[in-house]
Amino acid sequence: MLSRDKELSREVFHIAWPMIISELGDSLYSIADTYFVSKLGETPLAAVGVGSYLSWLFFVIVALFSTGVIVYVSQAFGAKKLDEARRAIGSALLIGPLVASGVVAGVYLFMPGLVSLIAGNNPELIALTVSYFSIRILALPALTAEVSMDGAVRAVGATKYSMIAVLTSASLNMVLDPIIIFGLFGFPALGISGAALATLLSILYTLPLELYFLLRLNLLPQFSEVMSHIKKVTRIGLPTAVERFIFSLGNNAYIAFIARAGTAALAAHQIGIRIESFIYMPGFAFAVAASALVGQRIGAGDIKGGKRVGLEAAKLGTALMGVLGVIVVFAAPYLVAPFAPDPKVGDLARIYLILAGLSEPGLALAMILSGGIRGGGRTVIPMVINGVALYTLRVIPAAFLVDMYGAVGAWSAMFIDVWVRGAIFLYIFRKYFEKLARRVVK
Repeated sequence: MLSRDKELSREVFHIAWPMIISELGDSLYSIADTYFVSKLGETPLAAVGVGSYLSWLFFVIVALFSTGVIVYVSQAFGAKKLDEARRAIGSALLIGPLVASGVVAGVYLFMPGLVSLIAGNNPELIALTVSYFSIRILALPALTAEVSMDGAVRAVGATKYSMIAVLTSASLNMVLDPIIIFGLFGFPALGISGAALATLLSILYTLPLELYFLLRLNLLPQFSEVMSHIKKVTRIGLPTAVERFIFSLGNNAYIAFIARAGTAALAAHQIGIRIESFIYMPGFAFAVAASALVGQRIGAGDIKGGKRVGLEAAKLGTALMGVLGVIVVFAAPYLVAPFAPDPKVGDLARIYLILAGLSEPGLALAMILSGGIRGGGRTVIPMVINGVALYTLRVIPAAFLVDMYGAVGAWSAMFIDVWVRGAIFLYIFRKYFEKLARRVVK
């Protein structure tokens, strides 16, 4: 039994460690924007926070295609049906960017009203957020294609390729940020619009690179039977897309409540969540490993093996995030110092990091085990659990707590939310996984 556990641990780490580095690279993406924009002042920093939350709301369209690709390709790979995997990838690449382009067009029609719903009645904050968001949203079609291709790469366990794509893209973003934001080397100074443009260019860079990786993996997209395969992909991905939409809508309401506490609270939240991303991004890595490895075993007909590998991923990921969370609690004053434009923002950001650091084990369980359930072919269950918990434990309590305790009240609701969700996912995965798992590739 011990040797089998060691083998599972090695298998999980083989897929997870490049993804951990990849997710840290994603965090560098975000932290670079936060660092450089913080030099512009408190309100621009708050505007990037509002624009990022709005972006997440509409980037849920990515999940509709990418989740379906990850689950379908991982099970097709486990069942040794590579043509099925290639057709699923091709259908997502053909239809996904078209749908995303329609979403972008719709967003532009209602942009000022959307921004004011989150930013409130602060004219300067609204103007800066529109300036940032109007460029950031243009990345949606390219991001849909890129994440779908990267999902296929991750689904077959080739996470080193994904790591290369993410790290080089993040590096490009960090180089472009100061050049475009501050106008170095003769370029015009675009301020926070420059931060959004740097992100857009970094995403465009990854498209040919991901296509090359698919070629190396013998997974070059096929564009035959597109409609039948896009139905399969989106049927799997739809519950996750709905979950992300519900989650993003809730988080936008949540950030709107924090905005009631003032721009200092918004800026502190932006700093805190960017620093915290270095802790919770590894959770995404283990969630991807759980989805891929569970999916491969279910595709091969090994349900018990799928459960074992999912729990192993949860154990390893929770231990790592728990240790990192404790480190952040004690290091909070030093981590916040480079980003805080004034002492009030710094004090609030430190409180956020203490609460976030202590909540990481619960968040790890929720992230990783929901990924394992999706890999097992069930995407509705995570949608329901995450959606219900978000609103009943975080959003609704925050609406009341923020008036009594400011941003700290809202962050306390977040703390309770992630611990309860983690416990629920652990119970369901342990007790019911064998009954829930199903093959989606026939």
